[in-house]
Amino acid sequence: MRSTSVTKQGVRTAGSGKRRDQFLAVFLHHLKVCHIDTNEKLLVIGGTWDDAEFLICAGFKDITLSNFQLEPEEDAHSNLSVKVKLLAIDAEQIDLPDGSFDCVFVHEVLHHCRSPHKALCEMLRVARRHVVLLEPNDSLSMRALTWAGFSFPFEIFSVVYHGYQAGGVRDSCVPNFIYRWSANEMRKTVSSYLAEYLFQAHAYSYWDFNVDEKELAMRKETRIHAITSIMGAKTFLVVLRAFQIAFNAIPILRRQGNKFFCCIEKTGQLRPWLIAEGSKIAFNPRF
Repeated sequence: MRSTSVTKQGVRTAGSGKRRDQFLAVFLHHLKVCHIDTNEKLLVIGGTWDDAEFLICAGFKDITLSNFQLEPEEDAHSNLSVKVKLLAIDAEQIDLPDGSFDCVFVHEVLHHCRSPHKALCEMLRVARRHVVLLEPNDSLSMRALTWAGFSFPFEIFSVVYHGYQAGGVRDSCVPNFIYRWSANEMRKTVSSYLAEYLFQAHAYSYWDFNVDEKELAMRKETRIHAITSIMGAKTFLVVLRAFQIAFNAIPILRRQGNKFFCCIEKTGQLRPWLIAEGSKIAFNPRF
C-alpha cells in the first residue's frame, strides 16, 4: 500500500509522481467556505489509507474509513497521528442510521457505483451536516476530449492498474462508465432527495492532471498514448501541469476542467411552503 507525504507543495503519493496539492488547496479553501469544522465526526466512503493521510493533513481528527473490505494494516500505518477507525459498508446501501456522522467524504468513488445517484443519496441520509465529494466533471471540454479520443468513456485503465482483478464497477474487473457530474445535476439530485429541506451546494470545477508515468503508459485506448510515445511521458507531464496552472488561473477555462468538487451543506431548515407540526411535516396553507 502506498503512503502519502506532506511537502511544501501539498500532499504527494510516495513512490510515484502523483500529487494531491491541487486537491488539497481546493479542499482547505472550501472547509472555510462551507463552515466545516475539522473536529467533526467524518465518514470516508470507499476510503483508502491515502485518503486517511490526506484528511489528517487537512486537520481532521475523528476519521472512519469505510469500504467493502478493509484490513487494519496497523504496522504499515502506525505512524499516523490520528487513530483511524475501519468500517465495512456498501456505498449504495449504507447500513447505518440517519445522521450517523457529521460529515461524509468521498473521493472519486461514485462513478464506480452501479447507481452514483443512489450512493449520493445514501451519503446525504447518513450525514448530519455536510457531504463533500470529488468526481469527474461534466463539461463541454471533457465531452470534446472524449469525442476526440483523448479520454475514454469507460475506465479501462483503472482495471489494468489493479492487475485486471479490481478497479471497475463496485471494485470488480468490469470497467465502469465514467459518470461525470455538473453543478446543475448535483442540485437536482440533492433537491429530489432533500425535498423537505433547504440546503447549500458549493460546486467548484477545475483542472487537475493527477497522473503519473505508470498510469499514462496504461492509457493505450486513448490518443494520449500516441503523444507520449513521441514526446515522452516526463515531458508530457510537464506540459500538462503547465496547462493546468494556466487554465486554473482563468475562471472561464477553469470551469471546463476535468474535476468536480462539491460540498453540500444541510441546513435543517424546512422549505417555506412547509411547517413542522410536532414530529410531522405538513404543507403551510399560508404560503
